[in-house]
Amino acid sequence: MELLLSGGPVLVAILLVSLYALYLFFERLFKLSKERLDADRLMARVNSAVRERNLEMAMIACDNHGGPVARVLKAALARIPYGRPAVEAAFQEAYLGEEQRLTRGLRPLATIAQVATLLGLLGTVTGMIVAFAEISQQGTGNPAALAGGIGQALVTTAAGLIVAIPAVIGHSYLSSRVEGILLEIERRREELMGNVAQAVSTKPSPREGGYEDVRSRVGQVREVPVDETGERVRRASVVERGV
Repeated sequence: MELLLSGGPVLVAILLVSLYALYLFFERLFKLSKERLDADRLMARVNSAVRERNLEMAMIACDNHGGPVARVLKAALARIPYGRPAVEAAFQEAYLGEEQRLTRGLRPLATIAQVATLLGLLGTVTGMIVAFAEISQQGTGNPAALAGGIGQALVTTAAGLIVAIPAVIGHSYLSSRVEGILLEIERRREELMGNVAQAVSTKPSPREGGYEDVRSRVGQVREVPVDETGERVRRASVVERGV
């Protein structure tokens, strides 16, 4: 308590910032530790389903696996019937969403590292101001009064560094974890797109099944006689067109 009082309000601010930094670090660490990266089995199932043109099985495999890789793959798989450009666009959109979700909290942690250092510097300045104010009032004959200001300066400087250094290390560690996850997503993307390119290059007919189902029906109009007067009316007949 005496140390806290000697640091003044600046030290209190540093302590509050340190508590927030601890919360951010452990919250992010807990979230990232729950993300599954063992995607080898997932990719084996997805690639097999894509080659067999069974999108439902591929997306069920993604749901059962979970994790950022599975979520991005599922978004891309849902667009396979619309061609490779649509798959690429869906993958990129899902990738950016995962990147934003994974990096949430990292920027505030980096900011805390900078703010803690600046607060320590602020405490140094205010402590020296107090010390010189004592000198101007009492001269140099009262070392105890002079030591109070210098002590405040040193305590806040040390506290700022004690908070900033672990915050920088924690931010670096969490950033490396996020980068590893994003690189894994990119690697699996290349693997999936190779199978997608092969699959969409040979489109089966609707009677063969698969994910290239008929997506539209068109109406074709023709003229036919319908009564004794010879008057002709329009009748629409619907024909199926394979996509």
